[in-house]
Amino acid sequence: MSNPSLENDTADSPLLGQIRAQGVSLPVLPNSFLRLFVKLNKLDQISRFLFQPGMLFNDTLQWWRSKKRSHAHEGIDIYLMQSFDKETCTVVPQMMIPAMLSGYMVHFHRDFLGETLYIRHPNIRQKNSVLHTLYGHICAIPDSRGTRASLPCAHIRSTGSSIGEQASAGLASYSFINRGQIVGTISPPPETSSVPAHLHISCAWIDEEQQVEELNWESMNTSAKVIFIDPLPFFSGKMDINLQHLISGTS
Repeated sequence: MSNPSLENDTADSPLLGQIRAQGVSLPVLPNSFLRLFVKLNKLDQISRFLFQPGMLFNDTLQWWRSKKRSHAHEGIDIYLMQSFDKETCTVVPQMMIPAMLSGYMVHFHRDFLGETLYIRHPNIRQKNSVLHTLYGHICAIPDSRGTRASLPCAHIRSTGSSIGEQASAGLASYSFINRGQIVGTISPPPETSSVPAHLHISCAWIDEEQQVEELNWESMNTSAKVIFIDPLPFFSGKMDINLQHLISGTS
């Protein structure tokens, strides 16, 4: 996740004017991420997420303006939604974010729009790597058990990156999170940002020898011990995924 310019240069944004987004059909199983997100935020009218060029895994464009990314997109960006009557709307700050998979919160640091939270899934492994899901541009929960309470991003500290160093924010290292529990809310972007509020989700194989507390978006993009994979297959809510078919590229 590169740090784009935070200047107000939205004049060339593809979001202005008529939206020409393509819908990606995501599963509608009760445990799918879409259904968990819809239920948590009482968005019963929403039928699917929409994705523009630049929002999906390995895309090379910035979707909020007509410029290329400095490197391929490490995950997916959730911003546009479509209702059953074909109306288009967007996510907004303070919408609650459910955990896509059960696991342990193991890392926490700032990103250019808010915070990024890492959840480790020790039962999903490939060779010497463990699956991690990353939730970016959020205000992480101040309670390690995933309650509805949430703090504004003012509680982010300017130094330190691990959950242990963020103890004053109420986050506890290696707290267990169940699928569907709240991991945070969508963060309001800085006033000077040209990037709208949205949720970034990444999935990555992280080598067991890698000290996760040393990671951030810059280091992950140059590390041989971190392999990003497409998050969309995990959105289904199914656990019987053939992991051998999920690797689709490196950072």
